[in-house]
Amino acid sequence: MKNLFLFILLLLIPFSKTFSQLGIPYIMNFSKNEYSAAGQNWAVDVSDEGRIYFGNSKGLLQYSGAGWSLFPIQGNGYVRSVMASPDGKVYVGSFEEFGYFDRNKYGHLTYFSLSDSVKNYSFHNDEIWDITSYQNKIYFRSFSSYFVYDGKTVITEEHPFILLFIQKANNVLYAFRQEAGLCQLEDKKLKLVVPISKLNNDVAVDVLPYSNNKIIIPTSKNGIFIWDGTNCIPWENEVNTQLKSATINKAVMAKDSTYIIGTITDGVYAIDKSGKLIWKINTNNGLHNNTILGIAVDNDNNIWVASDNGISYIRNNSQLRFINLFRQNVGSVYSAIFHNNYLYLATNQGLFYCTQKNGEYDTKLIPGMSEQAWILSLIDNQLICGHNSGTFEITGEKTTMLSDVKGATDIRKTIIHGQEILVESTYTYLNIYKLDKSGRWSFSHSISDFIQPIRKLEVDAQGNIWASHFYKGLYCISLSPDLKKAEKINYYPSLDNNKPSGIINLFKIKGRMVFNDTEGFYTFDDLSNKIIPYNYLNEELGTYKDIRNAIPLNNDTYWFIRKNEFMKVNFKDNKINIIKRIPFSYFNTEMPDNNENIIPYNTNKYIFCLNNGIAILNENQEIYQNTEKKNIYIESAIVYSNEQTTSLPVNPNDKVTFNYQKSNNLVFWVSYNYFPSNNIQYKFKLEGLDTDFSPPTLNAKKEYERLHWGKYILHVKALDNLDNELSTISYPFEISPPFYASNVAIILYILLCISMIIGLYYGVLLYVKKSKNKIAKEQEKLRKEEFEHQEQKIIKLKNKNLEADLTFKSKELATSTMSIIKKNEVLSEIKTELEQQKDKLGTHFPNKYYERLIRLIESNLSSEDDWKIFQANFDRIHENFFRNLKATYPDLTPNDLKLCALLRLNMNTKDMANLMSITVRGIEVARYRLRKKLDIPSEKNLIDFMIEFK
Repeated sequence: MKNLFLFILLLLIPFSKTFSQLGIPYIMNFSKNEYSAAGQNWAVDVSDEGRIYFGNSKGLLQYSGAGWSLFPIQGNGYVRSVMASPDGKVYVGSFEEFGYFDRNKYGHLTYFSLSDSVKNYSFHNDEIWDITSYQNKIYFRSFSSYFVYDGKTVITEEHPFILLFIQKANNVLYAFRQEAGLCQLEDKKLKLVVPISKLNNDVAVDVLPYSNNKIIIPTSKNGIFIWDGTNCIPWENEVNTQLKSATINKAVMAKDSTYIIGTITDGVYAIDKSGKLIWKINTNNGLHNNTILGIAVDNDNNIWVASDNGISYIRNNSQLRFINLFRQNVGSVYSAIFHNNYLYLATNQGLFYCTQKNGEYDTKLIPGMSEQAWILSLIDNQLICGHNSGTFEITGEKTTMLSDVKGATDIRKTIIHGQEILVESTYTYLNIYKLDKSGRWSFSHSISDFIQPIRKLEVDAQGNIWASHFYKGLYCISLSPDLKKAEKINYYPSLDNNKPSGIINLFKIKGRMVFNDTEGFYTFDDLSNKIIPYNYLNEELGTYKDIRNAIPLNNDTYWFIRKNEFMKVNFKDNKINIIKRIPFSYFNTEMPDNNENIIPYNTNKYIFCLNNGIAILNENQEIYQNTEKKNIYIESAIVYSNEQTTSLPVNPNDKVTFNYQKSNNLVFWVSYNYFPSNNIQYKFKLEGLDTDFSPPTLNAKKEYERLHWGKYILHVKALDNLDNELSTISYPFEISPPFYASNVAIILYILLCISMIIGLYYGVLLYVKKSKNKIAKEQEKLRKEEFEHQEQKIIKLKNKNLEADLTFKSKELATSTMSIIKKNEVLSEIKTELEQQKDKLGTHFPNKYYERLIRLIESNLSSEDDWKIFQANFDRIHENFFRNLKATYPDLTPNDLKLCALLRLNMNTKDMANLMSITVRGIEVARYRLRKKLDIPSEKNLIDFMIEFK
């Protein structure tokens, strides 16, 4: 910290007048392609609401927080003059035309011509060159006359001479009469007060207040004069000589009493009341056109310039000033310093020095110092530059090499092992510098046993050197007592073992080492000898974990560098308070990639390094405080569907109601008239749809699609870059329901419902009657069906009885058949026995008895008659079995039919053989032949086939 205080103290040495103009304000230029109108702009004025109006060659051009708009006038002519009135009207003048624009309830500007009321006046190719408000009257001036509008009527005042302007100053209305001089205009009379001879026979272009009884008179080619009511003398100051050669065209007084002078050939000058040049802007340092046709000061004391080709915005009311757009492109600035009447710039293209002349900067490369220059450090009034070729001491425009170790990237003054030294990081070694006999810092040696490309270094309270690698990880180096060796080297590839190796940012806060990987803060714990999360910073700066560097101003105040902004903070009572935030967008240029830098110098002054330039923040500079609260406005609102687009009133106090359409799409444009607009954010909430405000956005347009009918309130907030609420607005509106949801429709629905109820009542009665008839028919049908069902049951019972009878008769038939079989078997046995006895007894058994018995037996053996009886009974029981079988298979013989019947009765082979009076083998052969005739598959059972046959 001692080193820092000494550094700041040395920088308090006053600079030479060479840098009397220390930078210029922020400038933003707009081309005709950006605002979509003509390049030539003749006039500019600012309304009380903060809208900016330009007299453009294509009409009236408006800028608001919502963007640019062009409004043509009658005849589509150019607008030469413009004046925004407190009543909301915007008065304009053109060729043979003048009038005003008024804003209707939809936010649209509508033109009303006043020229029509002076039809008896011949304009003689006149143009209205300026418009002035005085004592509630509007003065429109042309060369040959002027017109006075009191809000109702227009009065014409003609004169035989040429008037070059009508303006007011110190509540007096002045006019300049060509070849005569400055006059007071009162009661339609011109009183000469400053003869043109007092102005060195030059024409005045304006009058501006200087004090209560003095005015200044800018002239075209003879500079500025001061008139005290009696005497008129040139204003002797350092700027007047420059103005004489620049040709003054316009002049205004800013709200901080600064005079803003617009010229024809040399851009814009800002002069304070002492006559000192504050800044000068032309095409050499940022303005895109030197011919100034109009100047206006907005409500925040910033300057708007209408030029011969385009529009420029100059942010005069800011503590930031810029030194850029050098004659030579210097590249990305990594470090900068004012020293001994020079501005030095260390850039990626080399080391440059700058001098200033007439507000312009002459930048030159120091010989031999091309290539990358990393750092500039003023240590004990010795300016040291870390360069790609080594380390150099800078004296004026000359260099002296201190070390040839290439790529010096960072240097620190510190005490290690009781020795005061400089430690320097490079592409390879750590270098040590010591004081020589003359008290100058000179190179001592390199730490040869540590070779790494180091981006940045810090030294902790124990004398350990912390070094951040260019690409991966972090080192902690402890030097030997003689400072020549690295006794201990600890390498940390990442801050968390679970993360891959990468770039680690390194800085000190309140004397403590702090490490950052853009995802969190870490510190070194001496007790555990480990890198641990820095909970205090993680909690206090939880949403700002992407801090890449911290530049100390004192032990409590720091500049933090984040990804997209610079942030000034203060540590107090264990809390971190954000004092200031400066987004990179404030600088209107790209920043050096990952090499953003802030250099403190003087008291509350800081240098910000940019591409091809620097910015200087002077917190001691007073700026104009606009005490009037800015308001956010509904600039425009429309509702559109596939069929049409309808504008809505913009006044939130109007009752806004519109009919529901097929697709209710609403678009709102809001404006908060602050510039640059990219420093204002908006939050939206549609009450009735949204539950909370939307995230902040730079877009001043908000669209809602397919809204349902109902009541809504649009809430809008304007926020600054610190998220402070600047203004709010609420816009209520109602979408009327469609006809099918309207009150008339509801009444119709009620009547329809009543009609439906009545119709339903009678319908129910009719339905009940029909239902009764239907039920009666269904009951009758059910009775018939039940009767038929009962008949079917009777039939089934009869069929069942028949089946039972059939089964019984089949059993009877089978029994009868078996009886016949048994009888035949017995008779056959008796016959056989008789035949055997006859053989044995011979004549002892008389023939007449034997033959008689044989005849009796044979007569009782089954015969064809028995089979016919059996066949007839079988056919009756089994539904014409034989007839159907014979019809289906005509080739069947009677024996085949007998076999089929016996098979259907499921008789065994032996019984069938007895009944048919053949052998069992004969039965088997007969079965085989029958299967062939019937063409029955081998897997099919013959008995099953007969049983199933019908």
